[in-house]
Amino acid sequence: MNVVVALAVMFPSVFVLSLLYSGIDRKLHARMQRRVGPPLAQPFYDFVKLMNKERIIPASASPSVFVTVTALAAASSILGASVLLSNLAAGAGFVGDIILVMYLVLMTSALTMIGGSSSGNPYGAIGFSRRVGMLLGYEVPMLLSLLMVSYRSGLTLSYYDMVTAQSLGGTVFMASSPGAALASLVFAVCIPAAAGVVPFDIPEAKTEVAYGYLVEYGGPYLGLLKLAKEATNLTLSLLFFTLFVHVPLAFPMVGAYNVWANLLFMLAGTLAVYFVTITLPRTLFARVKLGQALRFYVWVWAVSLISAGLVMVGY
Repeated sequence: MNVVVALAVMFPSVFVLSLLYSGIDRKLHARMQRRVGPPLAQPFYDFVKLMNKERIIPASASPSVFVTVTALAAASSILGASVLLSNLAAGAGFVGDIILVMYLVLMTSALTMIGGSSSGNPYGAIGFSRRVGMLLGYEVPMLLSLLMVSYRSGLTLSYYDMVTAQSLGGTVFMASSPGAALASLVFAVCIPAAAGVVPFDIPEAKTEVAYGYLVEYGGPYLGLLKLAKEATNLTLSLLFFTLFVHVPLAFPMVGAYNVWANLLFMLAGTLAVYFVTITLPRTLFARVKLGQALRFYVWVWAVSLISAGLVMVGY
């Protein structure tokens, strides 16, 4: 399949998958709390409801920024996951696409922060400052973990080549060495912070800063930002599974059938990562303070540097 065609197919697919995974997450979260929980299709109902609500822009906001960033954030996050899936479906990639994906993930966070702070609400400014602090804590260790995968894959920045290198090597990156195991652990513990879920939902903190930088958003604008967050969660889980713990299956099939069978297996594995890194933490833990989170990520920084040193010397 051509990469452009695959990207055109995957863009709407990511929209559906993001909301579906969110529905599964909410259902499992409720079940672990001994509640029935919402139906799996609830995120779809919520999105449609929000898109049909009135568009309200605060009088104190910068209208152009407040409105524009919502569509850009949603498009960036969906495009990030679409690039990954289209590369796997097409069996090809391009140099530097892993950098593009991480740029899109970071851009989604940045656009959401900018939009929230442009509302003129003090809670939006507090949420902005808290999010910047969290970015300083987790973003560099996460990128460093990906660079270690790149280093072990022959210094390539092509996502498809990095996935293929694991298959040719006969073992997953996480199990290849102690340094790789530490790098995998670092990426995993950074996912809850990047996803903005408990215990690291500090920038939003509904009971403290009234939803932080999202406090003034409602209707279609809030719907797009929620979609952006859910697509980002999918992208991060997909990255972890395919780069750290996934080896393509050797199904006794040929051509496109083998590709789609591997894609289905990969999506199932991504759901498992989603459960472990997003659903479980937000169910088991309570929100921490910003200072506590930053102290925790100081240790994550240290572990990421140790893992980088070990990987580069061959351990």
